[in-house]
Amino acid sequence: MSSGRGETNTRRVCARLRSAKTRAELAAILYREVSGYSLFELQALRGRVDRDLRSVPAGYRRRLYPRIIEQLFDTHHTLVSAGRRGGLDVRDEPLTEEFQDFCEMVERTCLAGGEGGQHLELLYFLLAAFNLFVLDRPGHPVGTPFPGGFEVEVRGGEYLCPVREKANDVENALCPYCPAKQSDL
Repeated sequence: MSSGRGETNTRRVCARLRSAKTRAELAAILYREVSGYSLFELQALRGRVDRDLRSVPAGYRRRLYPRIIEQLFDTHHTLVSAGRRGGLDVRDEPLTEEFQDFCEMVERTCLAGGEGGQHLELLYFLLAAFNLFVLDRPGHPVGTPFPGGFEVEVRGGEYLCPVREKANDVENALCPYCPAKQSDL
């Protein structure tokens, strides 16, 4: 990607995201944007996750890595295959107020990352937006382990996360936009 092109693309994509008013509109925008990424780029995102987790202790990494990769590839597959079939069967209800904040965070985070990883980081956030705002799923899939032996789970039809209350501890975390509730530890 040439200098400036990534920034222009990030701003364009974030403006398109902000234009969505309903889950169905967002799903259509996400399908169009994510379809523009190649399988090579999806694999490059996997490689980036692999590199990012190298500093995580080996035992924890072995449990965490498969969940992250499963979510990325499953989300991509669900979104693209549904879009190719003519769309998702999504409740056409308004997006939450947090969605606009999410778009601001995505743009700020991607632009701060520089040209090198901006394109892949944007793909990561597009897939996250699909889970969080279209499917109403948590940012971390059910079964995602956290230190201390806790994990994301579903109880009584609600997503529960052991680190939900830590949402503000990481500047560009998905937690503030996540539908999961804090689990009782």
